[in-house]
Amino acid sequence: MNHDRLEELGRLIAARVPGLVEEARSQINEAINAAMEDAQERDGGKAILSLAITARWDLDGNSVVISMPVSVRRKFESVGKLDDPNQTQMFQKGGSNE
Repeated sequence: MNHDRLEELGRLIAARVPGLVEEARSQINEAINAAMEDAQERDGGKAILSLAITARWDLDGNSVVISMPVSVRRKFESVGKLDDPNQTQMFQKGGSNE
């Protein structure tokens, strides 16, 4: 029984998402333009647009709310690496042997 309900949920989501995309077309285009501008301002930055599609399923009432928020979000990040405390270091800082 759950398998059939999951298949039905998948079909419902697949059927409704194109309508959400169409409804949000202008906002999605605005978000695309903003992402492209941000990428150009950051030399070598990638233009990435994330669209999250969620389904909130009321199991008791059998209703499903499918949503897709669209907004321009600016994310700043930096990647670093921590030393592995379990790894024996062969060199001290500065490159000389211990």
